[in-house]
Amino acid sequence: MKDIFKQKKYVPYLILIGVIIVPLLYSYFYLGAFWDPYSSLKDVPVAIVNEDTGAMIKENYHNLGEEMCDRLKNDATLNFIFTDASAAENGLKGKKFYATITIPSNFSEDIASLSEPEKQTATITYSSNEKRNYLATQILNTAVAKIEASVRSTVNEEIVSTLSNNLKETPEKLTTLSEGLTKLQNGTADLKNGTSSLKDGAGTLNEGMSTLITATTSLKEGANSLKEGANSLKTGANQLVSGSTTLKLGLISYGSKWTEFTKGLETVKEGSLTIKTSLETLNQGLEKLESGAVKLDTATNGLSSIVNGSSSLATGVDTLQNSITSYTQGVDSLLGNISDTTQALAAYAKQTGDPTITKIVANLTNEKNIANLNALKNASSALNTGVNSLSSGIHTLSDGAQNLTQLKNSITELKNGLISAKQGATSLALGAGNLNAGLNTLYSAGGEFTKATSQLTIGATSLNNGLSSLTKGIDTLAVGSTSLYNGADKLNNGASSLGEGMNTLISGVTTLDDGASQLKDGITTANEGVKTSINSASEQLKALEGLDTYVGNPVTVESKAYEPVPNYGTAFAPYFMSLSLWVGGLMIFFGIYFDPDCRFKILSRRSNQVIKRTFAYLIIGLLQAILLCIVLLAGLGLNVQNIPLYFISSCLVSMVFIAIIQLLLLFFSNMGKFLAILLLILQLTSCGGTFPMETVPKLFNVLYPFMPMTYSVGLFKEAISGTGNTSLILYNSLILLGILAVTIGLTILFAILKRKNEKNEYPFGDAMPESI
Repeated sequence: MKDIFKQKKYVPYLILIGVIIVPLLYSYFYLGAFWDPYSSLKDVPVAIVNEDTGAMIKENYHNLGEEMCDRLKNDATLNFIFTDASAAENGLKGKKFYATITIPSNFSEDIASLSEPEKQTATITYSSNEKRNYLATQILNTAVAKIEASVRSTVNEEIVSTLSNNLKETPEKLTTLSEGLTKLQNGTADLKNGTSSLKDGAGTLNEGMSTLITATTSLKEGANSLKEGANSLKTGANQLVSGSTTLKLGLISYGSKWTEFTKGLETVKEGSLTIKTSLETLNQGLEKLESGAVKLDTATNGLSSIVNGSSSLATGVDTLQNSITSYTQGVDSLLGNISDTTQALAAYAKQTGDPTITKIVANLTNEKNIANLNALKNASSALNTGVNSLSSGIHTLSDGAQNLTQLKNSITELKNGLISAKQGATSLALGAGNLNAGLNTLYSAGGEFTKATSQLTIGATSLNNGLSSLTKGIDTLAVGSTSLYNGADKLNNGASSLGEGMNTLISGVTTLDDGASQLKDGITTANEGVKTSINSASEQLKALEGLDTYVGNPVTVESKAYEPVPNYGTAFAPYFMSLSLWVGGLMIFFGIYFDPDCRFKILSRRSNQVIKRTFAYLIIGLLQAILLCIVLLAGLGLNVQNIPLYFISSCLVSMVFIAIIQLLLLFFSNMGKFLAILLLILQLTSCGGTFPMETVPKLFNVLYPFMPMTYSVGLFKEAISGTGNTSLILYNSLILLGILAVTIGLTILFAILKRKNEKNEYPFGDAMPESI
């Protein structure tokens, strides 16, 4: 019993020590457990599954998934475990892995698509088991974000390297384009010279066509006169043949029947008169025919020139047609080259965004240039059509001219025959005159008449034979003159059509020449723009040097925290210290004040020394606070910026909390216990010690300014991590001092008032309730 009694003497001290160290244990173990979780992430298991099959990137095989795994093997951020998909899934469902990172089979292939028109986004699948530990998944999210940033940096480096290499080839391609434009420019210069020469030649040809049309018109008129004269000559010749036949028959009849001399003489006389009249008509026809033949011969003198000119013209037109065919083919090729060049420039402008090239493309494709190119193409087609029509007409003209050669020979024979016929008609007219004179003297000179009649019979026979030949020649002349007229008419019509075609040709050649000038100017401008772009691109591409490395990490975030906090433990220390001191206050009253054995009489409910008891509790609270500060500094290595403020704040907060708890427990009895616990719960959610107040419900924001722990947390933050913000220190300190003064004052006041009331209720010294 004596040993037991001795042991009981130490119990109050053990209780007191326990009450003092409870806040210490609370803060030490909680803060120690959560002091710096990120420093131990290397032990958190995360499964890595690489299913990437690789791909060809820039003509080399790469397995980017495997390369990423190689980097992670040297990364001590997490405990990376490389396994297959099945094991990773089973480990995530169980307790082996907190998360899995899966690299798909098409990872490298999707990244390789950066050089293709249709690009694919590479995807890495991150799966975490949030049910197992939600905070762990949040911490892992931060680590995975760093891995993602590293992968993005690598991919960006690859992308920019590929683009830089492609862009560096641009000046060389532009140089090739410039050389092509230079050749095109020279070609358009030659084209311009050719169209100018073609325009001049077409003008000269048009003048020759005017002369040809005038000549064919004169030829047509002469042929018409020849045709009319031949018809008149044919009529006179028929009459002459008829008269000569009558004369011949009469002379024959005179010779055979002299007895019928008188009658025959009359017949001869009539015949001579008829011959005389016919000869006069024949002579007039021969004169007209000779005049027409002279005009015709004069008109046909130029036929050889026309024939030779038409042959040369046909040869020239064939050469012109071949040249224009080559020219139109060149125009078509030129238009195709312009279209290809424009498309190449447009593709380059779209790829590089070069404003100069974009402007050149806009100039080449504007409505005016397109209209000029279409006009050039239409003029080329019209020129081709016109020269085909010209070639057809010239060949028709050449064929007609060949027939003119034969016609000229016939006209020459006709002219010679007409001369002979005229001479014969002249002789015949003289003979007819002599015959008529002889007939008048016939009666007086019968012998002479007989002789003359014989001569006349011979002459009439010759005349009849000559007139027969003349009639045949005249028939031939009539047919030939008709053919000549028809040919001359066709020749004139063909020449007129050819003249109209020449007008169309000249118009087309003029349009073609204008289009060639505009095309030459446009290509010259484009070539100058491309040369300017080459120089500009070469200068701008210098900026690509080292761009792939730069893009891999273009921005470095310099973390410069204001009033920095090194770890979770330091960040949560103000919150847990406030919580520990409140719990320590509760333990003081639950372990000492409510001690049923009243081991500490001055501190028990039965003590009448209320003021002493109050300050005694405050002293115990100070011991709790000082010991808590020392253990956190020495045991956990808490980094404190202001050591004096750190200890003063802890002591002040401890006294405030004890004063509040004492007021609640002493004067609200059992309800006070409930209020002390309730106030603790409300303060834990409304003091701003963990999450920002902006993230919690409105109710807690309303309670926030009324919670004592709000100001204890604020004061501890200034002491531990602050830089000496005097206004905040005074603000929090004064509010806590005010709370302390009010609660102590109310405690003493309520104690005095209650003691007086109890003395009045028990005036004879009866035992008072043990409630104070």
